[in-house]
Amino acid sequence: MKIDSKRLLPLIPAVLFFHNLEEALTMPHWLAAHLPELQEKVPLFRSLEFSRTQIFISLILVTVVPLIITILCLRGEQTRRKISVLLTLQSIIFWNALMPHISGIFVLGMYNPGTVTAVAGNVPFSILLFYLLWKEQTIETRVLMHALIDGLFLYLPAVYLNHLLAHRIASLL
Repeated sequence: MKIDSKRLLPLIPAVLFFHNLEEALTMPHWLAAHLPELQEKVPLFRSLEFSRTQIFISLILVTVVPLIITILCLRGEQTRRKISVLLTLQSIIFWNALMPHISGIFVLGMYNPGTVTAVAGNVPFSILLFYLLWKEQTIETRVLMHALIDGLFLYLPAVYLNHLLAHRIASLL
C-alpha cells in the first residue's frame, strides 16, 4: 500500500493533539514532584514559573495555533510555500520531541511528560512525512534542510513565547 505524503499533512495537528493530551494528563503532577530537580539540571527552567492553569493554557495554545496554521495551509491549492510552512511546523514538533522529551530521558534519567507520544508518534510521523515528501519529489532536499534548520531555530523562541503568553493569560484569570 502506497502512502501519499500529501494525505499525511492533515494529520499534523492530530498527532500533535495526542502528544499534548499526554502532557496535559501527566505534566501537572510530574512538575509538582520533579520541578526542583528539573531546575537544578536544566538552568533554563530556573527562571520559568509554572502553574496548573498556565500549563493548560500553554498546551491549548500549542494545539490550536498549529491546527489553524494547518487549516490555512490546506485550503485551496497546496503550493510549495504552504507545504514548506507545514514542513517547518512539523520540524518544530520534531525538535520538541527530541529536545525536551527524548533528551530529557538521558538528562533527567526518567520519564518526562510527553515522552511516550514523542517516541511512538511525533518522531516516526515526522521522519515518515519528511521522507515521503522528499521521495515523491514534492519538496527538494534544500527545502527539507531549510525546514529542519528553521524549525530548530524557531523551536526555543516559540516555546518561550508560548510560555510567557500562557503565563500572562493565566495571570488575568
